[in-house]
Amino acid sequence: MRNILLVEPPYKTKYPPLGLMKIAAYHKRLNDRVVFVKGCIPEIKAERWDRVYVSSLFTYYWKQTVKAVAYYQDSVPRRTDVIVGGVLATLLKDDLEAETGATVIPGLLDTPGILDPGDKTKIDTLTPDYSILSNANFTYELQNSYIGYATRGCPNGCDFCAVHQIEPEFNGYLPLSRQIRLIEELYGEKRDLILLDNNVLASSRFKDIIKDIKALGFEKGATYSYRNKTGRISTVNRYVDFNQGLDARLLTEEKMALLSEIAIRPARIAFDDIRFRKLYEAKIRLAAKYGLTHLSNYILYNFKDHPTDFYDRLRINLDLNEELGTQIFSFPMRYVDLKSKNRLTSTPGNIGENWNVKFLRAIQCVLIRTRGLVGTKRDYFLKAFGNNHEEFYKIMLMPESYIIHRFDHEGDGSTDLWWSQVCSLSDWEREIFDKIVCNQLYRTVNHAELPRAVRKALSHYMNYDSGKLPDVDEELIALPPAGKIRAA
Repeated sequence: MRNILLVEPPYKTKYPPLGLMKIAAYHKRLNDRVVFVKGCIPEIKAERWDRVYVSSLFTYYWKQTVKAVAYYQDSVPRRTDVIVGGVLATLLKDDLEAETGATVIPGLLDTPGILDPGDKTKIDTLTPDYSILSNANFTYELQNSYIGYATRGCPNGCDFCAVHQIEPEFNGYLPLSRQIRLIEELYGEKRDLILLDNNVLASSRFKDIIKDIKALGFEKGATYSYRNKTGRISTVNRYVDFNQGLDARLLTEEKMALLSEIAIRPARIAFDDIRFRKLYEAKIRLAAKYGLTHLSNYILYNFKDHPTDFYDRLRINLDLNEELGTQIFSFPMRYVDLKSKNRLTSTPGNIGENWNVKFLRAIQCVLIRTRGLVGTKRDYFLKAFGNNHEEFYKIMLMPESYIIHRFDHEGDGSTDLWWSQVCSLSDWEREIFDKIVCNQLYRTVNHAELPRAVRKALSHYMNYDSGKLPDVDEELIALPPAGKIRAA
């Protein structure tokens, strides 16, 4: 019997680590002792382990991942007995091996013998072991959900997406019945169904997938009963969530009708490019026609879009909500280079060709108030993002404190003073001002060499912008369900 430790680094996520749960199932079949922890735990490190498995998520969790790997390497016979897999491990395999000396396994555990030579188990097909979560030092928001796949991979191969590197082969149908029934038999009934498919609409067997979902008890109006803390039986609605979103280009009327037959909430439809405006609007209207009014919307920005495109996509959702009576909640998702080891907006590869450091941080400032969500209330939207492109641009230029604490600074007149000073700049002075602000150079330039009017306008940034703005995107990784892999 071997001592096996499973570790998820201490980044924020509401999703249980499915890969580690399948590895747990594998080792328990071999009668090994298996322990799961979140983060770096001294009493766990003090034990001797035959192997330590460390999961990884997005590449910008590099520091947390490397720290977790290094932390447990003294607890195993050899450094290579720490085994790392997942998204980061796939995209940064060589870097991770060089940095830690650990064993790095990229991609899926879908090959027999990948962990133990000669073993014939395909670990990726095993039923995830939910029992390891009950004794963990962390509670996941979606612990009471069936988590699985009806398909794997995606045939699109988009430039901003890492899926084709992690799951290179598209498998258009994985029977859900067996996956869910086994979870239920082993670990009890769960409330909701979370499907991590990257492009379920690309499946030629989409109709069969919907049929499977209904047969499992997730038809429209499905409910779930449980005994609450008082001992009474409570009944709530069940939901199906295609967490990685639906491709509007593949969303036909027939498929929309099928979706309306299950307990889907929300229906997630990405709107990544303003060029698809007519198509996107048509699909939202189609959703409304079939009674799918609770919608969630991924808004990719900082890729090849322009800031005004980003504003327009958010505004379109606002207008559609009022026209159709829908509730579209948008989740702006900032593109970061697929191999970036941080999310810092100052990192060159993390800045889109039409964006700049200041505008990216300004979006963060706006989203802090709503924890990354853009809701459905028009008054709030117009205050947060402006009535038009001109007001949006003004907000993007504002000192960060003026954005976050908008009402305080408007009340004391500092916002009006700042804007009047900016508007009074000559064309030449405004060019200097914009270059300094958009590149956040106001703490590094020699102010004595600047025109007096520019110095006055810049004083608002010196007084209030600390440069310590929390990385709202990192804090919110759990909000848009795992954040799409494509934004890794």
